Amino acid sequence: MMDKVKQVIKKPWFLGMLICIFVAVVLWNIPIEKRKYGLSQSNLTTDYVGLLPKRVERVVKAENQAALQRIVREANESGQQISVAGLQHSQGGHTYYEDGVILYMRTFNDVINIDEQAKTIRVEAGATWEDVQEEVLPYGLALKVAQSQSIFTIGGSISVNAHGRDIRFGPMAGTVKELTLLTPTGEIKTVTRDDSENWMKYVLGGYGLFGVILDATLELTENDVYTIHTEELKTEDYESYFSNLLDNENTAMHYARVSVAPSSFLDEMYVIDYAETGNQDNETPLKGEQGVRLSKFALDIGRTGGILEDLFWETQKRYIDSIDGNLITRNNAMRSESTFMEFTKPGRVEVLQEFFVPVSSYEEYIGD
Repeated sequence: MMDKVKQVIKKPWFLGMLICIFVAVVLWNIPIEKRKYGLSQSNLTTDYVGLLPKRVERVVKAENQAALQRIVREANESGQQISVAGLQHSQGGHTYYEDGVILYMRTFNDVINIDEQAKTIRVEAGATWEDVQEEVLPYGLALKVAQSQSIFTIGGSISVNAHGRDIRFGPMAGTVKELTLLTPTGEIKTVTRDDSENWMKYVLGGYGLFGVILDATLELTENDVYTIHTEELKTEDYESYFSNLLDNENTAMHYARVSVAPSSFLDEMYVIDYAETGNQDNETPLKGEQGVRLSKFALDIGRTGGILEDLFWETQKRYIDSIDGNLITRNNAMRSESTFMEFTKPGRVEVLQEFFVPVSSYEEYIGD
């Protein structure tokens, strides 16, 4: 009997099955819960990275404009500081002051109006980009500019003047037609691009320092269908590649990833372009998060460094190569997976740093 068991164990299919079972067990036990941050029982609050906790007096959920006005005016009388928070993905402590009041805007999330003809949407600041996508999809409309994930709030993205993958429309500021703003003195103003006091100049990218964004009217565009083009490049070739891409009116969106794996460190990269097909779509559903545990497992392998990071980079390249030629809608191109990037291990976090470099200086910058 034991001899038969040994013979079965030596079979390649049996070993393969054991490996599959082992991988399945590992993946199943990978936590996918989102990072916990915000107000704790001890009134310590923090943003996404959790590095700068502060004790605040209270968090107030936004209910209506009049209530927010009252809170701001009371703070003026008492000399108290106010900060504004949505999903708290800011990473520098922008959403709270010590002993201050936090206006939690996530509950202020209604879509007020969609103008199909003008291709605009008016939406409260606490709504997320996913909320907007769900509302505009049946009209065949899509976001003009948004970050590559749809998990952020409208007010938060406007406050940092976010950008995305679109290489035609630029940053968020260019798509904002009108704002309803609660000023630091408690006044509610309607702010447009033609406003003589230049409020938009300060609010767009103002990190909440110049008032509370209550709602925004944003420009939309068609939910175009794109063909995905992927290509592997040497870093030294990217500058000319991107310059040529800007001259190609058929390309709508683009992003690229540079290798940080030891064997190809800052030497290799891959590019992903989204080319126009001339078609629009109002039926394809919004895609959800897929393969979270597998993606998280692969990323955790990459985080260990060394040869495993080389393996992670090679796996990434194979995946990117596999999507070459696929079709995707504009809305789905603007809702990349994000849950797999969450660090769920206590005491571990990754912080995003951005550097804005002129195209003509890219090769020198990477070299330095």
